[in-house]
Amino acid sequence: MALPWIRTDEFRPAATYGVADRGEVSLVEHSFRSPSLHASRFVILVAQFVDRRISADHFSARFRALERSDSGYLDRDNSAIVRKLSVDVGAYRGDVNLLGVDYIDAEQLWRASGEAFRDLLTLQSELLGREAG
Repeated sequence: MALPWIRTDEFRPAATYGVADRGEVSLVEHSFRSPSLHASRFVILVAQFVDRRISADHFSARFRALERSDSGYLDRDNSAIVRKLSVDVGAYRGDVNLLGVDYIDAEQLWRASGEAFRDLLTLQSELLGREAG
């Protein structure tokens, strides 16, 4: 008998919430530590900026947060691309009055992000090709 005040469509398996019993731990841990998953998060964020769906300021803030949480899980090649883009994100200044020799503007950050996006996609394609056989 269904209780009228409980919606069954609100219930999700424990793994959805990051809770796992002993049998699921290795699967859950693996998915959270997968280098390609973490690289994909960077690809998606950079794609949003390159497509001009988010501003340079928003991209910069989100990139820093993602870098803090996910960069440790990246493989060596993806990590090198992210570190290079990190230098550009660090050099970005939204206020053009603060620009100096060591700083870049939103358009320069957009160009650097485009290069990083291309490189990240190339690595992702190569990985998928190797996994496909």
